[in-house]
Amino acid sequence: MKQILFISWDGAETNYMEGLFLPIFNTIQLNSDYRFHVIQFSWSDPNKISKVKATATSMDIKYHHLKVIKKPTNTIGSIYSLFKGRKFIEKYILEHSIAIVMPRSIMPALLVNKLRMNGFKLIFDADGLPLEERIDFAQLKMNSYHYRYLKKQEDLMLAKADLVITRSKKSIHIHTETIGGKSFEKFSRVINGRDVDFFKPDKQSREIIRERLSIDSDEIVFVYCGSLGPQYCLEEMIEIFSRYREHQKKGKFLILTTNVAYAERIIPENKKEFVLIKKVLFDEVPMYLSAADIAFSLRIPRYSMRGVFPIKLAEYLLMGLPVITSKGIGDTEDLLKEAPGCFVFNHFSTKSMHLVNEFLFQAKEFDQNKIRAFAVKNFSLEKCANQYIKTFNKLS
Repeated sequence: MKQILFISWDGAETNYMEGLFLPIFNTIQLNSDYRFHVIQFSWSDPNKISKVKATATSMDIKYHHLKVIKKPTNTIGSIYSLFKGRKFIEKYILEHSIAIVMPRSIMPALLVNKLRMNGFKLIFDADGLPLEERIDFAQLKMNSYHYRYLKKQEDLMLAKADLVITRSKKSIHIHTETIGGKSFEKFSRVINGRDVDFFKPDKQSREIIRERLSIDSDEIVFVYCGSLGPQYCLEEMIEIFSRYREHQKKGKFLILTTNVAYAERIIPENKKEFVLIKKVLFDEVPMYLSAADIAFSLRIPRYSMRGVFPIKLAEYLLMGLPVITSKGIGDTEDLLKEAPGCFVFNHFSTKSMHLVNEFLFQAKEFDQNKIRAFAVKNFSLEKCANQYIKTFNKLS
């Protein structure tokens, strides 16, 4: 058995660990001799941490949580938490005979760069282009000390890692240029696989949720599920939905998010009676998606978005939902070339609003079963796990 230590740094509201990584790791374990240990840094509340731990335990994955301190400032608290965690991780690697250390993104990379030991293989999950995303959407300045220091740590990790995992081929080209255009063979793209038995349409759930939300059986329901912020194009979603409703006179827009306050602030007062905002548990997401007819997967196509694969895109397609997605996001256009029921929205074309309206009026004609079949073939946990295993096997 080969022991892998995955190290992540996650915000309080994200569910990447229990919703994405643990199911992938579980599937890898069922199909290989790789075994996972997870150390998660976060500032989540104890209830959420206990749920993540219970999920990991049920999958035979060893999980430990290390608390991120946010005082006296976020920066000072994060640095303190990181270096306090270093001692724990060094001891953990020795005690559990860890053969592969796998930091995800910038902060875990910084920590692993500072480890006072070696003797293990190093796989860097570079994620997307997280520093560039902070420049595009979180006001990080490229000439700031903060950016330059973190960029140096990322570049160091890219150079010394035995393998690098990304979510798009575009980010591979960007990263190889960063380290001098060499070592292309150590990079691998993996998809964000989803559980095809969890994300599947259910007629009974559709009826239950529509009744709960007072949605008529003949109403078309648009849905968006996930985080909200400047990069998620809520204004464009509202405009697309509003134009459709002007013609059809009926329809609802269902938003499933933890960022309820943001949604309420952005939605115009005269639209709020048609927009339903819900904060639901992860386990309830398929029920609510079953109530929908068309899904949004929009992101502003800034430079940093070349590195991402929208997790929700796979979920929508597995639910058999036609999807409106954005041009210029990771490898989305390439991955969806053969996908039925997908419209790629060009944010920089004045024709897009007209074209998306044409797509919407055809939406009832799309075969839900064909959409789901495409997703099962291309975005399953099994396909994702096989991509990881193939990558890990390069170390042999």
